[in-house]
Amino acid sequence: MHHHKPKIIENTVLKILQDKRRQVGVIIATLLILGISLLMFPTMLVKAKLLPKPTADYFTIYVDLPSGKSIEETKQVTECITNTLTSEKEIENMSTFLGESLPVDFSAIIKWRVLKSNENTANILVNLTKKEERDENSLVIVSRLRPIVQKACSAEGANIKFIEDPAGPPVLASLVAEITSPNYYQNNLNTLADEIYAIFKNTKTLVDIDIERDQTYKKYDVILNEEKIFRAGLSMDHVKNVLYAAFEGMDIAYVNDPYANNQIPIHLVLSNETKKLSDNRSETLLFKLNELKLLNSQGMMVPMSELVDIKDTTNTKKIVSKNLTPLISIIAEADMESQIYPLLDARKAIIEKLGNKYSIEKTKFLDLKLTNKKTGEEFFLHWDGEQKLTFETFRDLGFALLVSIIMIFLLMVIYYHSFSLATGIILASFISIAGVIYMHFIIDIFSPTTFFITGTSLIGFIGLIGINSRNSLLIIDFAKQLIEEKHFSVDKAIAVSIQTRAKPILLTVLAIVFASSLLVLDPVFSGLGAALIGGTLIAYMVSLFVVPILIFRPLKKMYPDYADCYEKNHDDSLQST
Repeated sequence: MHHHKPKIIENTVLKILQDKRRQVGVIIATLLILGISLLMFPTMLVKAKLLPKPTADYFTIYVDLPSGKSIEETKQVTECITNTLTSEKEIENMSTFLGESLPVDFSAIIKWRVLKSNENTANILVNLTKKEERDENSLVIVSRLRPIVQKACSAEGANIKFIEDPAGPPVLASLVAEITSPNYYQNNLNTLADEIYAIFKNTKTLVDIDIERDQTYKKYDVILNEEKIFRAGLSMDHVKNVLYAAFEGMDIAYVNDPYANNQIPIHLVLSNETKKLSDNRSETLLFKLNELKLLNSQGMMVPMSELVDIKDTTNTKKIVSKNLTPLISIIAEADMESQIYPLLDARKAIIEKLGNKYSIEKTKFLDLKLTNKKTGEEFFLHWDGEQKLTFETFRDLGFALLVSIIMIFLLMVIYYHSFSLATGIILASFISIAGVIYMHFIIDIFSPTTFFITGTSLIGFIGLIGINSRNSLLIIDFAKQLIEEKHFSVDKAIAVSIQTRAKPILLTVLAIVFASSLLVLDPVFSGLGAALIGGTLIAYMVSLFVVPILIFRPLKKMYPDYADCYEKNHDDSLQST
């Protein structure tokens, strides 16, 4: 004897299948759910950031003063930064590297920091306390401390950047605007760079903005006058050595300490105050050199100012080019944001604000071509950095998704000899994207930082298509078996099949949900966890109520003898048994 359990699911499915209006209602409701989920992108309720940022136990601060600044001025800035950060309980310790590159890490290699070691640069390595002892993760700490430090310590025109571990691939910065010009217009290229820099500065969520170029500063060339030196009875080497000792400094003697492992050098150099030019005039430098006296072969003292000429010059700037065209890069980081949103804002602002001066045309993808209306000079603006990689990865993952859908479709067609059944299965699988998006939206509400749809979410979605197709397969195969062996009508067979399969499918769903819930806590793979949870839950609802509608007609075509209403067939099957 059968034990009679209330067959809620079976009856519901039957009711839907026996009424055209209910079928249409379910399909419209499903399309609405899917449509609303897809609208969450343009309305920014759910945001996409392809490469999730990893958290770390340290971050680095890059300090850049304008070219030509001295190490003393750099030191003032770094001391200000370390003093500002000392009170932070989340920070374990800090190391400052003045005028030299810091221990090489991944960021330092890809951001060319290893090559930058001048008096006007410094690096600070900041170690955070252990993860378990902190309330905030490193991303939140950096985002909170950056404005405080930049406000307090940007004296002397210092540019202070907070550098975290990059989100995977090697890029110069999250957002890089490369401005090139086929003809060499150095000054005009600089002007455009300044205009775009100003727009970046006004763009919300863009931080650590910098222009990769040398600034112009004044230099004094001290030219030795050979004739005067010769007349004064001095040698060139003597004059050079005194000048070198005065400004660079040199070891002139040693102290022999019996307890020291090595000799202790005595280093002679002019004091910092004496070396400084307070008013930036060459006359002041000549006056200072007047104090330096050299002893000649006749025993007379000759002032250095008599032996040299001083010439005002400017520094030589490095020229950066890419594909043989001069290039200036403007770099920026996106603060707790996906770089695509500030990029679109900045691009819109460039088109609006620079439209009077340049005629702007949109070239491939988001790039722009700017032509100066007065001079006719052409400039190209190309977006690089993480943005470029984001689109490339999106394209590749999208292609992978397409291939997986086509392969599953072809397999189903071969297996069932029916295009319409295969299409139904694929459509049912695809609806699970709504679950992926809703899950991200829900987690984002409870998450302290923005919970982005990332590359790992897309990988989760590709995996879901396979899982969901299997659910549909189980239901179809069982329904076919009921029709062929028990001679059920098509609608009855589908309803019984779904009632029977509901529990095993639910167990698979729960297994996936519980297994993936641990992934949600990981900073990089949280997207994968969220996608699997949201996608499988929606897929389960789809298997119960949408799949029956999608497979109903194809199965009726397959078994035209059993397409009639269920009562008549049910009586037949009773008589035959």
